[in-house]
Amino acid sequence: MALFTDTTVVTLDDLLLYEATLAEIASPHGINVETKIRLASSAMEDKLMLWLLDAGVSDPQFAMRRQIGLSTVVVTPTMRRWLSFESLSRFYAEAHNIQLNPRFQAKWVEYQQESEKARDLVVRDGVGIVYHPLPAPSAPQVTVGAGTLAAQSLFVQTAWVDASGAESGVSAVNGLLLNDNSGITVAMTEAGLQIPTTAMGWNVYLSSSQTDPALQNSAPLALGSNWGLPAGGVVTGPAPTGGQPPDFYIPVGNRIRRG
Repeated sequence: MALFTDTTVVTLDDLLLYEATLAEIASPHGINVETKIRLASSAMEDKLMLWLLDAGVSDPQFAMRRQIGLSTVVVTPTMRRWLSFESLSRFYAEAHNIQLNPRFQAKWVEYQQESEKARDLVVRDGVGIVYHPLPAPSAPQVTVGAGTLAAQSLFVQTAWVDASGAESGVSAVNGLLLNDNSGITVAMTEAGLQIPTTAMGWNVYLSSSQTDPALQNSAPLALGSNWGLPAGGVVTGPAPTGGQPPDFYIPVGNRIRRG
């Protein structure tokens, strides 16, 4: 699972699963979907931080919570739904305020209610945290050279790996349009102190679309090393793990301030 502080927890593509016409509505009304996601995330961040501070010693990281913020909080499926519905609620609130369209008002109310339901489920389940977080890396650096690939689109992502084999969420995509007889070399963008302290290696994923990325290396790559596409070309390896599962759930249901 992704960490709450990862930059691509919820994207436009995620919201399109709920509302396929979202982009068509956003364009003529001048609504920036990414801005709505950021505002929803910021509002959730404030709530989550209050919950964790109110949890006191029930949070095993309480003594350093103000310093580490939400960097150890895992985005569970329920929390992802909460962020998605909160983003959609804010989107349709603005759409309604611009056009005063009853259909947009109905969507606004619907997603506001769904957001509250998802929030209450997070309260019931507790907030998942990891003890040793692996934040998703930035989009990788990709260099194109001579090789054996035919002309095609190629999408590259990477992920950190720790000593136990746990994997971070994948990076943002670096997309390429290759000519015939091409090859690629992939490197992590982060270096030195930017590399997570718990990372001991990294993985590279390739796909011919922005879906179904496949692992290309048989063992984690060394920190600071580059990965070059072998002569055999792209392989069909496992999909990303989806990030770290929670090590611990912090109970908040009987402690939080409502609202």
